[in-house]
Amino acid sequence: MPTLDYQVDATAYKIPEPEDLLTLTAPQIKKIEHFIQQSDISTLSANHQVARFMGQRLVNFNYEGQNYSASTALRLNRGNCMSLALLTYGIAEQLQVDVNFQVMHTMPMLLDVTDRYAVTSNHVRTFLYEPSIGDGNTFFSAKKRISVDYFPERYDRGGRVINKDLFFAMFYRNLAADALFDNDLPLAYLLLRRSIDFSDNYAPSINMMAVLLRRLGFDKDAERLYLYGLEVSDDKLTLLSNYHYLLVRQGRTADALVVKSRLLELDDSNPYKWYMVAQDSIVEGDYQSAKIFLFKFIDNTHYFHRAYFELAKVHTQLGETEQARSALLKALDYAAEPVSKMRYQAKLAWLRSR
Repeated sequence: MPTLDYQVDATAYKIPEPEDLLTLTAPQIKKIEHFIQQSDISTLSANHQVARFMGQRLVNFNYEGQNYSASTALRLNRGNCMSLALLTYGIAEQLQVDVNFQVMHTMPMLLDVTDRYAVTSNHVRTFLYEPSIGDGNTFFSAKKRISVDYFPERYDRGGRVINKDLFFAMFYRNLAADALFDNDLPLAYLLLRRSIDFSDNYAPSINMMAVLLRRLGFDKDAERLYLYGLEVSDDKLTLLSNYHYLLVRQGRTADALVVKSRLLELDDSNPYKWYMVAQDSIVEGDYQSAKIFLFKFIDNTHYFHRAYFELAKVHTQLGETEQARSALLKALDYAAEPVSKMRYQAKLAWLRSR
């Protein structure tokens, strides 16, 4: 990590430790013990017991975009996907089951938008491992694990498997996002430092810290972080996009063009990020770049009807009327909801009338 000029008095804030996030209350532990003593549960392996307990909780679980500790998620029976993963982890700890996680690439779900930020959901699933035979340790093998998925969607795509450290990096990043939306920037900064303590090459936290520091007026710190993130992380897409934005704001046109050219040539394993970067280019009025980004997205994710609608808007702005019509027809083919179909038909009728 680069040395940063911005400093925060950490003693003014209480940052939760991982054990604070994982620990369940005594009554909750007793409830779990009672559950696994049932005749149809007691004969199962410990990892299946955890999965069955979570399956029971998910029946009436109220999904909302809140980041809760394990005990709070269990008490309220609500929270987001990361809260559920944390709860699964907490229960697995009680039953001495080893876990790790898999990042899932999901369709962009816009949760909140302000004049400064767009927040999208992210999704993980949890792997629960059986104990290995002989030495009492757990080994990671696809044949010896079961997965617990939370609200899976038809078009979810499995990403990389991550360890506990990276999971906590993700969770502290989520808490930092909450603080950012509450405009408590020092707290957000401290939570991001904690996230980076768990994974010093985790691009989303490095990127978010750079955005935060830019908001605080520490542009040099922000640039140091973007350059650091681009050096250490394989996940460069959002870093490049926001670094480009910083350079444009500073009037550094030549540097911004270099970064934009890197962005246009980049490949990324998560196709949904291209959709979000395309949105940024549309807002900037850079329709040619937006078209390239949308094609990158569609090449990997041809069934996402909203991308064709965005592409139709871009073609229209570029005066490519026939291509816009073709994109709208594709959007109609893949749309299932009547509201979306009506919207696309109306746009298509408008194009045909021109």
